[in-house]
Amino acid sequence: MLVTSIELLVELQERDCRIREMDGRLRDMPARKERELARLQEHKQRLAEAEQEAKARQAEVKGQEVEIQSRREKVAKLRQQQFEIKTNKEFKAIESEIAAIQAEISSVEDRELDLMMKVDATRSDVETRRKALVEEESAVQTDMLQLDEAAVGIREEVEKARAARGELAVGFDAKWLAEYERIFERKDRALVPVKDGICGGCYMQLPPFVIHDAKRHTGIVTCTNCGRLLY
Repeated sequence: MLVTSIELLVELQERDCRIREMDGRLRDMPARKERELARLQEHKQRLAEAEQEAKARQAEVKGQEVEIQSRREKVAKLRQQQFEIKTNKEFKAIESEIAAIQAEISSVEDRELDLMMKVDATRSDVETRRKALVEEESAVQTDMLQLDEAAVGIREEVEKARAARGELAVGFDAKWLAEYERIFERKDRALVPVKDGICGGCYMQLPPFVIHDAKRHTGIVTCTNCGRLLY
């Protein structure tokens, strides 16, 4: 094969590598979009969890309020009973019961105060996550638009590259072109140089006769190890 033909085949391979790289980017686009949407979903999940936590804390506070109210009503009833009793002993017994209930009320109020502080913290967390979600939605929308625009540009570039590649392939020896395309489908590169007796594809030492034939450029020469075309 003439040196000029090898040079053209090297150029053809450069175009094919570029087309392959762009095709790979296009194939990766759906996965990249999925990653963007997954990132957004994570923010939504965090917000939902924070909102659920805030509701749970608020429910606990409400439970404490109900418990306090119940005890206060009990104290009120006991106070009413004190007006109806006849002995000092009974009065003191009720007074002691009232004191115990009031101590319970105080304890519950302490728990309620602690829960209210936690409610404030969870509300703050909800607000923070809500703002983060809004920012993330905007970022994801921008990223998705950029990906769509990039995909359009890549497709246009691929079309032009394929057309140019087709023009360059016209006139190539059919046998050489078929062998090149067969290898290129399976390898990162089909045509590689021989440097210092080493294959430029698999980096293995080549037999002397292969090196000699590759330098002569008189026919198809392949690496005895990886099968790539050599020049």
